Amino acid sequence: MASWRGTFTGLVPQDFLDAMDPVAIAASWADSIAAGRSRIHVAVRDDRVIGYAGVGPERDPQAPPYTGELYALFVHPDHWGSGAGRALTDAACTDLRAAGCTTVQLWVLEANIRARTFYTRYGFSETSDRTCSSLGNLPEIRLTAPLI
Repeated sequence: MASWRGTFTGLVPQDFLDAMDPVAIAASWADSIAAGRSRIHVAVRDDRVIGYAGVGPERDPQAPPYTGELYALFVHPDHWGSGAGRALTDAACTDLRAAGCTTVQLWVLEANIRARTFYTRYGFSETSDRTCSSLGNLPEIRLTAPLI
């Protein structure tokens, strides 16, 4: 939860963060993984989970063929800048490439400049696609990158 709070404090309504249930979030990921809808990669340091990335097929039915999606990427704030985010993104992209994807897409809050900067440095490009997030109905932007 610290990674979520560190990422979203000041970007989403505080009551949304306060209402987050780590047990329900973990159960949702477990269900999705068990159903084969997503896969998760975990970063561990000193026997502690410090971050995770979730990937799978692109959820947008209008997406081009062979497109995967990075559903989530979170690193504990104590490990920001440590390379964990890059390592997790590398693992996610390798996973999607192995699954036959040639492109990866993701959604990020427009106001999350830190994440947008990270993804741009990684090689993602911002698209003109916009939506509203389930995180308090806030604007999101789609980013995309080739998996070559």
